[in-house]
Amino acid sequence: MKQFSSIEKLDTGILYVLELASSLSVLLLAFGLIASMANVLTKGSVLTDNLFMQRVWAWTQCIAIDASVAGTIIRTFRYHAEGERVKTWLYGLLSALLLFTAAIVLNIESVQQTLNLTLDAAYVHVFIPVEVLIWIRSVAIVLLIVAHAMRHVQVSHRAGKERAPQQTLIITPELLHELRVLLTQTTVSEEQPETPQIAETSSVTDADEQVTEEHTIPDGSLLLSVSDEERNKVITAHKQGIPRREICSYLRWGSAKYTTIVKPVLDSYVEQEQRPGTE
Repeated sequence: MKQFSSIEKLDTGILYVLELASSLSVLLLAFGLIASMANVLTKGSVLTDNLFMQRVWAWTQCIAIDASVAGTIIRTFRYHAEGERVKTWLYGLLSALLLFTAAIVLNIESVQQTLNLTLDAAYVHVFIPVEVLIWIRSVAIVLLIVAHAMRHVQVSHRAGKERAPQQTLIITPELLHELRVLLTQTTVSEEQPETPQIAETSSVTDADEQVTEEHTIPDGSLLLSVSDEERNKVITAHKQGIPRREICSYLRWGSAKYTTIVKPVLDSYVEQEQRPGTE
């Protein structure tokens, strides 16, 4: 518990000891394999005929195997959280084998001590043959060495490739706003002049256009970057009843010109119309 600092330090120390024992177990297991192979090749002179080496071999193998149980369980859940499937299955199988053999051996010893039986008599109370138990423990020893080697092998490269297609672009309102700002800046900086139109020669039309220009061209309070032709088009469309947001599409302009031309012109025009004494 975090409110007891001494217990937290003790748990950290225990975890360190378990990790240390799990790391050192590979050396003890390697010693056991070498001693077993040497005993076979020398026809029993290393272990069979030497009582001291028998006890050393038994102690080292028990320490290496049984002290690694907690470490294998911890690594199983750690690799599962990291998404390492191969290591997760390997350590999961290893944990199951170690826990199974530990439970059977403990049960044999408990029966022997409780009923005051010999070891051979205690084996009768086990539901599996002793040979099968020895096979399981031997396989667990080999898997412990393999698992220790797998800790230093990077197998997440393939997992990284599998996760790569999942990294898709998420369109958010903030991103759309930034794109609109960039498009607006680009449109303003690269704006091309409007194609001049041929004026009609009719005298009546010229008179009407002069009257219209007198009413549509506001004073110099508008933005200087907006041409008179653009002002006239916007105000004329406004007087025809075209909504503000549809003026750009009506005039066949880009939507970026709404903020740079349409809105400033209409705001200034409405403000001018609302002034006292303005027709």
